[in-house]
Amino acid sequence: MTNSKHLILVFGATGRQGGSVAKALLKAGWSVRALVLDSTKAASLELWNSGIELVQGSFEETDVIRSAMKDTYGVFSVLPANLAADDEVRYGISIADIAAETGINHFVYSSGASAGNELTGVPRFDAKPRIEAHIRELAMTTTIIRPMIFMEMLVRPGYGLDEGRLVSLIRPEHSIQLTAVEDIGRFVAAVLADRPRFGGGTLKIASDRLTGRELEIAFSEAAGRPITYERFPDDVLAANTDLAHMAKSLEDGPLAEQVDLKLMREINPDLLTFGSWLAGNGRRSLGEALRISA
Repeated sequence: MTNSKHLILVFGATGRQGGSVAKALLKAGWSVRALVLDSTKAASLELWNSGIELVQGSFEETDVIRSAMKDTYGVFSVLPANLAADDEVRYGISIADIAAETGINHFVYSSGASAGNELTGVPRFDAKPRIEAHIRELAMTTTIIRPMIFMEMLVRPGYGLDEGRLVSLIRPEHSIQLTAVEDIGRFVAAVLADRPRFGGGTLKIASDRLTGRELEIAFSEAAGRPITYERFPDDVLAANTDLAHMAKSLEDGPLAEQVDLKLMREINPDLLTFGSWLAGNGRRSLGEALRISA
């Protein structure tokens, strides 16, 4: 496949995940078109300056989306994390339906690794599985990616790093599988470049796997000072449905299913380890979480 002859429509290109995909596609030689809410915003103009074609519109504007898909080879669909569950399902299904109607060659949907095959009855946890189920029924080639927990989530302020500790969801001896957002773009570029291999499949994505104790070591080395690892207390988990669901999933649910990291590196030779991410793109976020100069 000669990538330069093919155009990909990217949703969420002004965000971290969509931005990673747009950047990786450009690097791989694809032409990229992005749906943006406001083409005059700085993030949109940055895309434009990098050579990405902009189409201004919202998820509600189905005619704009349909027009944006015209003459495109593929679509990458990712939805904002702050959407209400009903809106997420509605937009996710609508985008996929329009892609099928338009005759898109390859549709890639970014779901989440916590999305299992069974519904929980909790709308915000069931949104992505419902979208996945609908996409699988459509008459077009689709690939669903399920990124594991983002590395970026561990360096957000409020997780105790400024106090010399990291508080998270796994028990110290258990492992957590993490994904660097920039790796997602490289995976999507690989998926779109090989429809026979990845079409019709679901690909769980991870960049690295570490125990709580290994996270403690990695953070201490990157911070240049001791960082201890702690799990959220049971009473905190019991009082927070979202945290409890994630903790359960990490122990014996979808997030506990082991990703083949050897396969990940075969698909994406530039796969980042957690340590290399902390030393690179994660350095600034770590500095902010530590309240020191990155």
